[in-house]
This record gives sequence, C-alpha cells and structure tokens, in this order.
Amino acid sequence: MPSSAMKKSIWALVIAAVLAVAVVVCLPILASTQIVRDSVAQQLSAWSGYRVRLDDAPQIRVWPSFSAVLNDVVLSDWNDDGAAAVMEAERVEVDLSALAALRGKVVFTKIRLVRPVLRLDDTDGMMRVPSIPNWGRLAQSVEVARELLAADPAAPDKTALPSDSFATVEVEDGRVITLSGASRPPLLSGFTGTFNWPALNRAATLSARGIWHGESITVDASTEEPLLLLAGGKTALSLTVKSAPLTLSFKGEADLVGGAFVNGTLESSAPSLQRVLEWTLLEDWPGSTIKPAKLRSTIIGDAKRIKFETAEFSLGDSNATGVFDVAFTDQRPTISGTLAFNALDLGTLLKTLAPEPDAPTQAAAAPWAHDLNFDLRLSATQATAGSVSMTDVAATAQVRDGLVSLDISDATAFGGMLQLGIRLDNVEGRDHAELRIAAENIDGGLMGEKLHFTAFMPKAKGSFSVFLKGHGETLNQILETSDGSISANFGKGSIVGLNLETFREHNDKGSFFPLQDIADGELPIEGADLKATLAGGIAWIDTAEARLSTGEKITIGGLVPFAGRGIALSGSILPPGPPSGEETAAEESSAGQGPRETFFVGGSWNAPFIAPFLIE
Repeated sequence: MPSSAMKKSIWALVIAAVLAVAVVVCLPILASTQIVRDSVAQQLSAWSGYRVRLDDAPQIRVWPSFSAVLNDVVLSDWNDDGAAAVMEAERVEVDLSALAALRGKVVFTKIRLVRPVLRLDDTDGMMRVPSIPNWGRLAQSVEVARELLAADPAAPDKTALPSDSFATVEVEDGRVITLSGASRPPLLSGFTGTFNWPALNRAATLSARGIWHGESITVDASTEEPLLLLAGGKTALSLTVKSAPLTLSFKGEADLVGGAFVNGTLESSAPSLQRVLEWTLLEDWPGSTIKPAKLRSTIIGDAKRIKFETAEFSLGDSNATGVFDVAFTDQRPTISGTLAFNALDLGTLLKTLAPEPDAPTQAAAAPWAHDLNFDLRLSATQATAGSVSMTDVAATAQVRDGLVSLDISDATAFGGMLQLGIRLDNVEGRDHAELRIAAENIDGGLMGEKLHFTAFMPKAKGSFSVFLKGHGETLNQILETSDGSISANFGKGSIVGLNLETFREHNDKGSFFPLQDIADGELPIEGADLKATLAGGIAWIDTAEARLSTGEKITIGGLVPFAGRGIALSGSILPPGPPSGEETAAEESSAGQGPRETFFVGGSWNAPFIAPFLIE
C-alpha cells in the first residue's frame, strides 16, 4: 500500500491541478467582465493621476500569461479638455497577476508601451512634463518621501517610505515631442527601453536606447532610492550614456529636483570635439577637425554652478589638470578656471575658440562666442603654435559677449621672452581683429628659421614689438585695413639675403636688377633698428637702418602697402661715421660729402627689384 508520505504528495498534486483548472476556468469569466476595461483604466489613472481613455475594447489573453492588450490609449489632463494629450500609445500590453485577479483585484506585473508619444511643455525654454497631477498614487508617494526629507534631510526614515509594488515598464519605438513642435522633428525618436522598479521602496534601473539629434544613443541608469530622488533628496545615482560622438558616465549622488545637486565622478570621451559641438548645438562647426577630447573629474554643484575638481583633461596630445567651474547665473553659461598642461597646442586652442570660416561669407567668430562665456587661465610646460615651440607658458583665454581673446602673458621662445595677445570681435555685424606681440632678447636667426622667413631677418639677438588692428573675415582683409605700429632692435650679427659686394657691382652698372641677384650672401652688422607706422593697410617706414661692421650705415624709407603686395622704398648707404668725440666736425664733413650710394626698391613682395643711383 502507498505510504503516508506518498499519499500526501498525491493529494498535493491533485489540489494543485484543481487550482490550475480553476484559474484557467475562472480567468476568462473574470476577464469577460469589466475588470479589464474599467479596472485597468482605473489603475493606470490611479498611478499616473491623468485621465485615461481607451478608444478600443481590450483583447484578453489567458495563456501563457494573463494579460490584456489595450489599443489607442490616451493620457490627458483632467482639467483641460482642449489641451493635447500628455501621452498617446498605439498599443499598451499589460501583464496582470492571476492570483490577484481571482481575488477581484488588478495588479500590474509588466506594462509594455508600443509606439507611445510623450509631449513635453517647452513654453519657458525648459523641457518638462506638463501639469503633473498631485493626486496620483506615484505623486502621493513622492509627497510622503518629501515630508520625510523635510523632517530629517540628512537621514530620512526610509522604513516609512511607501512599499507598493510597481510594474516593470517597457517601451517600444517611442517618441518625445514638444507641445509647440508640430512641425519640428522629435526631440527623441526610436526610444526603446526597460524601466525596472519592483517596489517604491526598492532600487530602480533604466536601460534604454533611442535617436537624439540624429545619432543613436544608449542610456543605462540605476539608483538605490528612486522615490527619494524624485522627492528632491540626495541619493546614489549611476548613469552611463553611449553614442558615436560621445561617451559619458557619472557615479555619485544626485538631487534632480528644484535647485538640483550632483556630487560624484564624471568621465567622458569623444573621438572629435568638433563632432560633439555640432551634435549638441545642432549647427555646422567651421574650420578643420578639432582633435579628440577626454575628461575625468570630481564634480560638485547645483543648477547655478557646477565645480570640476581635480580635473584631468586632454585635447589631442595635450593633457591638463586643474580646477574649473560652469556657472549658469547669467544669460550665457560661463566656464572659468585654471588648467595646467604638459603640452598645449595653441593653434588648436584658437581654432576651438574661433574656428576659421570655410567660406568667405561665414563669420570667423565661434558660434559659442555668442552662446557661452569662457575665462580660463592656462599654463604649459611646453606649447606649440604651428612650427613655433615655447616653454613655461602662462596664458589666458576668454570669450565674453562675443569677444574672443587669447593672451600669452609670459613664454620662453627663440631663446628669449615672448608675449602675445589676440582679440577677435564683431561690432555691428563687422568682424574686427587685434594683434599684439612683444619679444625681448630673442634669437632672430632661430625665429626666422622656425617661421620660414630667413630673408632679411637679422641673425642676432634683439627685441621687437608689433601692434595692429583691422577688420575683415580673413587675414588678408585684416592686414589690408590694419592700423598700428612695428618696432625692432637687433644687436651684432648678420642679415641673410644681402651680398653688399654683388650689390655694388650691379650698382656700378647703373641699371635696375632683381633683388634675388644679391641674395646669395650675409651682411655683417653691428646692429639694426626699425620703426614703422601702419595706417589703412600701408606700412610707412619711419626708421630702418643697419649699422655695418665697416662703419657704414644702410638706411631705408618709404611705404609697403598690404593690398596688392607692392613695394616703394628708397635707401642710402652712408659712409663710416667719425671716431668717438669727433661728432661735430664729422657731421659738418658728412653734410658736405652726402650719401655714398642711393637706391630704389620697387616691384612686388614676390619679385622686388632695385634701381641704384651712383653719387660721386
């Protein structure tokens, strides 16, 4: 005979089978009533607080799970019949608890939204869900959490949080649009994801993907206390965003309500900063491709200011550490701080602040010169600007109200000290530029070699200063309208590209000849000076002289217009001066003698010629 244990097992199987049959038999009966159409709509409304309208009768499924398929579901504001629906869904699939249904209750275990459309209110420039009802179960639970936070912000009583079960929510091919954006593309399209929140007092996770600004983007987020987060409390948050232009992750604590608050570690990387700017700002970025960028930092702040501490930043091959913050207190966000680079590409930095236009009609000012403000203090052990290398650089980069400036207050270059300032601005629709350069004790020969401008550049130690300002969209236009001044002083050395002996041979013949014919030598000098005034794009030579080791002196005067690249200069070679202490007598003698040789330099920058005149 069967044992007692076996009999119990048989009876357990029989009871289970009977219950299963009862469920299968009863569910269709229950589902055939108003439990699905009415109760499901009531539950959706009870949780969300919105009016729920089902425009079609639900389809009931008993196998393999008890579920309902609702077509044409609409959520709208109870108080505004004429307003557009907050959300519409082509289909909503709801998985229900079979045991709860047998007790006459509706308990969701999973909600699947198929091709939903969510409308956001953007009337004040901020994207938000319009008119969130405060009587829905979720809103009331948030209010309970808010009261607990008010009682003890630092350590709210988490055991008193509502513990209602919450369904898993799945979305397929959703869209997010604005109430005023009927003719505008969706803010987010192709949205597909899963929001898993088992109960209101438990952790929640989100995994989603979609298309934002034309790029596929995936988001993964999790928080240990979602109800406190919705109520404005600080709670742990993990967030990862991945896309082709940008990868970003945050881990720390956050408060996303009201003034907001974040405190944690942020990491981001982009294969091209230019692409990120074009993607986020939705406008073409002129000029050459900006290099890859990475950022790792501890961040802390709120909706008014976010501070990046112990930041590690890289742009191309340039790496930097420092502290900076982003302030949102003015109409334009302001980024300010201090960054120390191991190596800095100043050309890349300037193109980042003010990209070169691709076409003459494009403005040279950077788009963010009108959307963002910058005030960055920079230092670099090494820096480059094209072929120029510098060390121990201290600089300031500023963008404010459309004005772009880059100032190098101190740098070592060409064996001496270098200072440089660049200003770019747009006044009444007209682009303006200003350049200031000051150099002391630099090696002229080294500078000429690095700048690929060796002709007539003294190979000697010296100093110079340049100031010019002009207007236009290109460098040529700026030079052709420039005003300013140039001065230079060099000591003992030589001038490359001048053969004085060959010059005198041509000079004796009395006919003009190309400057190239005397460019095969170096002219020894004891020193050289230059002063020039720029007006309307023309450089007027006030003083230009080279003192030769023979005691002679070469002087040049005239003008050099930037437009047309022409030259109109006259020069003289003066005889040696008197010994020291005999200046007065020598001046009288020299006045009687006059200059030994005079000449004229004309033609173009690319092919100048000399017309000598011999004076006996």
